[in-house]
Amino acid sequence: MARSNEQLRRLQARLEGMPAAIKLAIQPALDKSAAELVALAKALAPVDQGDLKDSIHFTAGEHELARKIVAGDAEAHYARWVEFGTVDTPQQAFLFPAYRTLRDKIKRRLQREANKAIKAYWAAR
Repeated sequence: MARSNEQLRRLQARLEGMPAAIKLAIQPALDKSAAELVALAKALAPVDQGDLKDSIHFTAGEHELARKIVAGDAEAHYARWVEFGTVDTPQQAFLFPAYRTLRDKIKRRLQREANKAIKAYWAAR
């Protein structure tokens, strides 16, 4: 996620310069990575009634090469309190540990798919 407007502007400029064929080739790897992250977060989530676990999913992100992992909905509005804890209850982190566990694997997968797509793009030219 961009930390400032300048970083977001630079990211958007880079993404707009990327050929559509490469963006399209990376999409399945993004979806697979997001699904893996959701599955691990669900496995790590504490279960009382199951509402929290059922609320974890992914959606499209800010741009076409982003996926947003979401925990919490109308039934499980307390997801952030479980993840970070409160004054009265200790944290029971599930989302960030899942991310830390899979971060390097996801990064390698996306780099591999991007490299394959770039090579295929340039070979076809």
